[in-house]
Amino acid sequence: MLWTQSLRDTYAAIYAKVKEVKPSLQVGWHIWHNNSFNPIYRAEQDLQQIAPHSDFLKIVIYNNCGGERLANYIRNVGGTLYADIPGQELLDLHYRVLNYEEKSLKEIPFTGLSADYVHCETRRAREGLAGTKTLLCPGIDIDISTQKGNSRCSPEGVRYATLAAFQGGTDGVILSRKYSEMTLANLRGAGIAVRQAEKHDG
Repeated sequence: MLWTQSLRDTYAAIYAKVKEVKPSLQVGWHIWHNNSFNPIYRAEQDLQQIAPHSDFLKIVIYNNCGGERLANYIRNVGGTLYADIPGQELLDLHYRVLNYEEKSLKEIPFTGLSADYVHCETRRAREGLAGTKTLLCPGIDIDISTQKGNSRCSPEGVRYATLAAFQGGTDGVILSRKYSEMTLANLRGAGIAVRQAEKHDG
């Protein structure tokens, strides 16, 4: 909590200084992917505490590389903090606590996480920001690097993930991480989803 409170204090100080210089400038924060994996870290990310110093939040909900990242997290904590729990049992415990239903530890590096994961995390963040002015803009994974042979993005996968974010109640999305690593076909999948979401809302 010392680290967490220091981070909140830093957010507040930056937000106040930016608004002092240029009130119209939007200030937002990247909420690390560990927020999706580690229930202890998640418990410290009180969005109601962050919201007063945030015009928007980019909650990292990278589903494609998320399978590889979650597997690595489970293996790391399975060798330290939870060393007495077999890997799959530890992942199942996290699924129950975090309210996910995803594939096995052996599979997720190769399949990634589902669009349902994106929907659940978006909805959870939306509920966490209830009653605040802060916009929710999840980060959607487009061609973020993974190890050779592991899950790769596809136009349909990106489309489903982007649609899931809108169905979860997002205000918008941030296509992540950087344009230089994205293929146009997969980027187009996000564009199709945004237009579909706009048409549905209209």
